[in-house]
Amino acid sequence: MVQAFVRGRRATRTRTTAVDVVVFLREICVLDFDLEDKKVYSLHLRSVQRFLKYQGYERGNKKGLSSYHLSKKNTVARDLYVQRMHPHVGSASRPAIVYTDESFIHHHYKCHNQSLYDPSDVLDVAPKEKHKGRRYCFIAAILDSPTMDSRVMALDIFTGGTTLANEPKDYHGMFNHAYYVGWFQRLLDELDEIRVSNALIVMGNAKYHKGRPSNTPQSRHRKEVLIAACKAYGIPVTGTEFKSLLWEKLAAYIETNVLPVVMTMASERGHTVVYTPPHHSDLQPIEMIWALVKGDVGRQYTDMTKFPEVKTRLVAAFAKLTPHAIKGCVKVAEGSLHMLHEHLQRIDRLESDEESSAGSESDDGGSDSD
Repeated sequence: MVQAFVRGRRATRTRTTAVDVVVFLREICVLDFDLEDKKVYSLHLRSVQRFLKYQGYERGNKKGLSSYHLSKKNTVARDLYVQRMHPHVGSASRPAIVYTDESFIHHHYKCHNQSLYDPSDVLDVAPKEKHKGRRYCFIAAILDSPTMDSRVMALDIFTGGTTLANEPKDYHGMFNHAYYVGWFQRLLDELDEIRVSNALIVMGNAKYHKGRPSNTPQSRHRKEVLIAACKAYGIPVTGTEFKSLLWEKLAAYIETNVLPVVMTMASERGHTVVYTPPHHSDLQPIEMIWALVKGDVGRQYTDMTKFPEVKTRLVAAFAKLTPHAIKGCVKVAEGSLHMLHEHLQRIDRLESDEESSAGSESDDGGSDSD
């Protein structure tokens, strides 16, 4: 009870003390006293403080992993993904799964923080680190199939801006919907070449992954255009509605009925697009592929490394990836997926037990009153 109260407040980053616990216990009738009676209040506060100390509660930041407090929408997305993908873990009859993602590497990316050094060597003075420099963006997919070796597919590496000043701050700005659709077409062609069918193509939630056809209405369009779109979609309108209300109707229809371009492209080839839930990168094995590749490049860095050499080493690092290494990354992600599935099952069981307990208590209360 107290643990759930504290956990709920921590999830919203609300400061919690023994005073808050006292108020909470009084509100749910575990404690019964007059708040105006300072002597009795202090007595209960000291009792709660002793209880919290005995239970092992501490003040400060909890050590270990932190997590996002998921919104209801993201929670539903997580549960849908787990329900869709978990049956394929370890199944010999599972379909081929293609994981896709994008990343980047800077010119001066290095792994020197793990280098040896002699603490007693006063002459060992490391030079000041260079600016990160320009970056290469790259996009690829990895194939996990029960009938063929894992592999990297549709690798593309590019720089984007001609100078550092021309590069967007966020590397996602180096990609856009038109580029992604072209790359996705290449991926589908490669899947056809190796005769992969009915694959699940997993991707993140970047805006350009979910772009809809160019003729899809948008909120910035004139009111007359939105009215015409409503009529074309069969949405009843009178023409006297405010533009905001028209867009609300259209947006709801588009979200449900107008598929992103890549979903339509995949469906036409017999594949299915699956979006990973936000804030769950541990379910995406290609994230570990990025770590392997970038680590390989970073270990070769010296102050004499030229920018074009980074691309050469990056290509070589991808070429060095073995089916065994790729499969290992997939297994780690599948392990995370399995643990998340078990966690969600435990939550369901706990909620069912609480509902059953509450129901039995209400029944007992009714019989007592009789």
